[in-house]
Amino acid sequence: MKKLVFAIMMCAAAMSTNAQVLTSKTVNDVYEAVTNQADCDFVYNAERSGNDITTMYVYKKTNGRKGAMTLKPHLKYDYSYGADGTLTSRITSRWDSNQNDWACAARHDYTLSNGRYSAEYSRYNHTANRFDKPVEKMVYSLMPNDDVNYISYYQRPYPTSRYHLVSETLVADQPVLFAGK
Repeated sequence: MKKLVFAIMMCAAAMSTNAQVLTSKTVNDVYEAVTNQADCDFVYNAERSGNDITTMYVYKKTNGRKGAMTLKPHLKYDYSYGADGTLTSRITSRWDSNQNDWACAARHDYTLSNGRYSAEYSRYNHTANRFDKPVEKMVYSLMPNDDVNYISYYQRPYPTSRYHLVSETLVADQPVLFAGK
């Protein structure tokens, strides 16, 4: 039930915003938006290669003694882009205070082909020291009349099992942007 609720929320989120291909510009815009928030519990920093953000760091603000604020590492996102500037993957790492280092947690892979934009989610397998096969996938399809966006959400209970369709949503009269840079 919990996964179904998540799938419905993901589809609702996709319907409430313009679906778009994620690009270097999208990542930069998100970074600018979060860094310009006032009264936030987090602080952000980024490494760049040219105009592309390659790594984004998220630090959690904590209040110490006598009102002193400290920043503790929280999350790290590593971004990879295709030659055309589209986002191809995002790797998420969490700070492991016991190891005093980043611990890989998950990866999102993005692909665009034949009018379909897919986002797949994989967990990191610490025992095997690699990413497992994806366990969730969202596919955004542009319909032939160019006015309708079709969203399919798939899951598989185990990385070795097959995907099964969890939900499908037909979105009419929503602006859909499958844009390049």
